[in-house]
Amino acid sequence: MNRDVLTARLRALFVAELEDRLETLNADLLSLEANPGSAERLDSVFRVFHTLKGAAHAAAVPQVETVCHAAEALLVRAREGALLLGPEEFRDLFAVADSLADAARRLKEGRELTASPLAEPRRAGDSPASAPPAAAPEDPGTDRTPTAVSGSARPPANDPARDTPPRPVPSGAHGGDGGADQVRVDTDKLDGLLTAGGELLLAAGRVAARPRELAELHEVATRCRAGWARAARELRGLVRRGSTSAPTLRVLEQVERDLHTLVEDSDRLATALAGDARSLSNVATAVGQRIRGLRLRPFSEACTLLPRAIRDLASSTGKDVRFEVVGGDVEADRAVIDSLQEALLHLVRNAVDHGIETSGERIRLGKPPAGTIAVGAVAEGNRLRVTVHDDGRGLDLPAIRTHLRKRGLEAPDRPEDLAQALFQPGFSTRDEATKVSGRGIGLDIVRSTIERIHGSIQVGWEEGSGTTFTLECPPSVSALRALLVRVGGQVLALPSTHVEGLLRLPPAEIRRAQGRDVIQTLGPPLPIVSLASLLGPPLPNPAASDFLLVIRLRAGARELAVVVDELLAVEEIVVRQVERLSNPPAYLAGATLLPDGRIALVLNAASLIDSAFEDPAAGVDLAASGEPSPTDRRILVIDDSLTTRALEKSILQAEGFDVLTATDGQEGWQLLQERPVDLVVSDIDMPRMSGLQLCRAIRSSDRLARLPVILVTAQESAEYRQLGLEAGADAYLPKSSFDQQSLLDTIRQLIG
Repeated sequence: MNRDVLTARLRALFVAELEDRLETLNADLLSLEANPGSAERLDSVFRVFHTLKGAAHAAAVPQVETVCHAAEALLVRAREGALLLGPEEFRDLFAVADSLADAARRLKEGRELTASPLAEPRRAGDSPASAPPAAAPEDPGTDRTPTAVSGSARPPANDPARDTPPRPVPSGAHGGDGGADQVRVDTDKLDGLLTAGGELLLAAGRVAARPRELAELHEVATRCRAGWARAARELRGLVRRGSTSAPTLRVLEQVERDLHTLVEDSDRLATALAGDARSLSNVATAVGQRIRGLRLRPFSEACTLLPRAIRDLASSTGKDVRFEVVGGDVEADRAVIDSLQEALLHLVRNAVDHGIETSGERIRLGKPPAGTIAVGAVAEGNRLRVTVHDDGRGLDLPAIRTHLRKRGLEAPDRPEDLAQALFQPGFSTRDEATKVSGRGIGLDIVRSTIERIHGSIQVGWEEGSGTTFTLECPPSVSALRALLVRVGGQVLALPSTHVEGLLRLPPAEIRRAQGRDVIQTLGPPLPIVSLASLLGPPLPNPAASDFLLVIRLRAGARELAVVVDELLAVEEIVVRQVERLSNPPAYLAGATLLPDGRIALVLNAASLIDSAFEDPAAGVDLAASGEPSPTDRRILVIDDSLTTRALEKSILQAEGFDVLTATDGQEGWQLLQERPVDLVVSDIDMPRMSGLQLCRAIRSSDRLARLPVILVTAQESAEYRQLGLEAGADAYLPKSSFDQQSLLDTIRQLIG
């Protein structure tokens, strides 16, 4: 192999190893600083420097080799008892860690180390204290934090660095130092694999619809064969009375044989295709889950930089701060973890600088001398909830109000609305900029970062007792669960993380309050707008109707009701970036390709809510249309899924049907005894009484025997379809290919 190629490859592997080892080094240094007498931590720090020294030699990076040798020599003296590590030594060791981080960035970008803090050569055995001070790593959007400080920050109580050796570092396909069972994969390749997995899922969705189409052709062929059998007798009689009976009879018999073959083969193919479609769907789902699993990272990785950042900032401000992490094993997509890391870094720095008091002030207030910053994560359904809490002084509302007035802005009366000003661009309560804060770019960056991953942020506080920032987002930004709606002719997707509920609302319930349209169905006035007017032309406003389809959206502490034309489905979608748009609208988060080939735009709910609140004139402007044709038909919807019930109810109510709902077959049967209905739409798998049992009970009842029943279910096998029809169902609609038009067409066929 060419020597230059080998050197480049070794350097790339070295940079990856250096980045991973630095995580362990910083964690171990923090633990060692808290307990300088720990021989285990001392040995762990020594091993990191020793390993990096050898790796740097192999990769021909002498600057790193030299500084690691110097740090190693200092630690040897500490291990032999000739030196007790104190504040000066830890300052120098952290400075070395920072200079190594700077070297990793430079090497990764292809720059030389001649201008780095490592550039000055050291003699073997020199103390790191003899080196020039190293620059601390820069945090995005903030000034550099000094490392030569005297305060302290205690590492998390559950810091894995206290109890575990350094984790193995993946170093390539053939393994490495402790990482033989791991392979390093380029993130671009992983993203490409995720895209391919999404394509596979879409293809599986399209194939899933084919067995139904073939089954319909089989039914057509069956009817043709039955019709031919009835006509064939008369045709044979006519042919026998003619002069060309023999050849014509042979043709008729061949047609009959061909029809029989067509019916049998189409039935066989439909059954085989249904099985293949199920297999493909199962494989596609499994592949998609495994690919997404490759991208999953523990929440603890978003917190790796926080102990060091808190330690340095606490030192520079003369504060004593404890740091805790809860829920470190909660997993999320790599892109989410990376974004959370950036946001959390800003929030903890803000907590140390603005929230936590000095030890003397805390003692005067009756608090423990050391402040506490706790970061936690919990998975709640399709939401990841992250909290950052400090036990400091809380928000300074008078300072926020004063700053807003200085900028000529209105200061809201409600404390909750006033706190939202923290997230405005350029907001800061500091009169002068410092190296830590005062430029007004911290919380604005946090908000934009969280919104970029379809999330939201809100703040709560208790004066004198602390502040809590709560971040919510989906655990993945590439594949997420979304509510599909139609506005005009465009299909739009709203991440279900922000969907709080669905409503069917008469226009008469819309009121005007404080200059905007609101509804009060759910308590306090809730602003309501048509999604078409919010997005703008060419989307048309909703047509005048007896009822409006309304979606409640929430982002942080803000809620908004939006009106749409049609609710389509709740589906897992693969989000793609919209290319060839140099300046996409803030509300556009991406796009997704639906199984039927249509493209749905994925909306950013937080940006939509911001737009509505910034424009008081936004409301519900109904386009004129003909009067709807009301109906007195009543339909009973039975499903143990709240989401499915709400979706089907909204679809049917939008068509003017009166809709009753039940959570299972037994409750549905009870309603049938009490209320007259014209049709039943039911799931199959439900507690207490299944849809099949309910269907049999209806057919056994003298009063209800002729009541139409539609089964809408996830059970799509031919066996279940046969069981449903044998139980007396009039129609059987699979959920995977559920389409509201199919449901409405089937209902119209059954009850007009």
